[in-house]
Amino acid sequence: MPWRDKRGRCRNRKSEEGGRTVKLFGTDGIRDLAGKGNLTPENILRIARATAEVLKSSPALFSRLNRTHKRKHPKVLLSLDTRSSGHMIRGSLLAGFLASGIDIIYAGVTPAPTCSFLTRHFGCDCGVFVSASHNPNEYNGIKFFDRDGFKITEKLEQCIEEWFYSSRTPEEGEIGSYKYREDALEIYINAAVEWALKRFDLRGKRIVADCANGAVSYVVPELFNRLGAQVYLLNSNPDGRNINRGGGALLPTKTAKEVLRVAADVGFSFDGDGDRVIAVDEKGNICNGDSFISFYARFLKEQKKLKGNAVVTTVMANYGLERSLKEVDIEMVRTKVGDRYVLEEMLKRNLILGGEQSGHIILLDRTRTGDGIWTALSILEVMHKTNRPLSALNSTIKHYPQILINIPVEQKIPFEELAGFSEHLKEAEAKLKGEGRIVLRYSGTEPLARVMVEGKSKRLVKAVAEETANSLKCALKRFQRRN
Repeated sequence: MPWRDKRGRCRNRKSEEGGRTVKLFGTDGIRDLAGKGNLTPENILRIARATAEVLKSSPALFSRLNRTHKRKHPKVLLSLDTRSSGHMIRGSLLAGFLASGIDIIYAGVTPAPTCSFLTRHFGCDCGVFVSASHNPNEYNGIKFFDRDGFKITEKLEQCIEEWFYSSRTPEEGEIGSYKYREDALEIYINAAVEWALKRFDLRGKRIVADCANGAVSYVVPELFNRLGAQVYLLNSNPDGRNINRGGGALLPTKTAKEVLRVAADVGFSFDGDGDRVIAVDEKGNICNGDSFISFYARFLKEQKKLKGNAVVTTVMANYGLERSLKEVDIEMVRTKVGDRYVLEEMLKRNLILGGEQSGHIILLDRTRTGDGIWTALSILEVMHKTNRPLSALNSTIKHYPQILINIPVEQKIPFEELAGFSEHLKEAEAKLKGEGRIVLRYSGTEPLARVMVEGKSKRLVKAVAEETANSLKCALKRFQRRN
């Protein structure tokens, strides 16, 4: 249940260390160990109640495009990934929404971007997706989409959070209705097939696909087979416990080995909820999000379809991408890490291409969120229309040496509060001699600090990254001893 003070009043919870506020929402929805913390059945039910009450009282907040519907029974699209814990969360969400008078369309197991697509397709007011994305199976989470298919805004998250932590009780009323659409996933696949067949077919092509034992396991075989390809599947047998285990977008080397073994034309490594993909060319080379943005931006510009002659990416994007785009006079805009910030900048500037190095790609002319399936189809489109293998497209970018070190943390202490660390940071940056950069941030979904160092010399980058990571570890330990 929400945290309450001694008088029984609901309050934002405070962590035991440092009195910092514990938020319900992170950088990508709500996430926790399944059945614990924010994801106990009681808390999940109240999350549904809070969302329902905000939806009924403030429907305008559920549209970035100012499309509002005030109806007696708002409609919510619900789907989930392949984690076994998803059914517990689904049950609590259903109880909360239905008791609040919300009509539910249940789409079953789908990728996350399919939830976004179906929310629009069925004219729902909100989409709710149960997943912890690329995290291990013991985690789960809840993502929300507005009626336009976009992830909800921070303002809306705050409204849901405030209601969740308040002492308010929901209004009594009629129970909502429930409908299971068994054809939901087929509707999404049909739309993808229809789009692709107008542009290319895959007859004679060999494709390797690592489905991360996630929901794309139920999409990829039918999609690529209907387009004529011969498909070689990896990690495509979900059992409720093996999502993201030993493969997928976080471990594309397995796909690379299989591409070489079967002499495939291309390989795709999806993550558990299907919102990102890492490609592999026919030579076994990795093609990440930076590589895709490099060649796809050029392709769109040649087709006179690159709106604003600009793309959006994050501070983690490789400097090689910036140089690649400069060569063809395309502007690159950087944001904080997170696809929500990429999306906001794209909407602000009316751009259609943006994404992250991790493989989250937003194609606003056809999707409203990162979608690994549509990114893969876009790669295949460029290969077909240019008659070039992915290795040739991948060569448009020369990656600068870049090292990312993850440091487990108990608390996410602001870096500027760590005594002595800022001095080390200045010394480390000086070693790069103006030809590199250091990016520090905390993960929004895991208890990790991330140290990224980039520069011209691989040896120097490695040394600076290790020194900075060690210095950060020491600074965190000193802080914990004092507090």
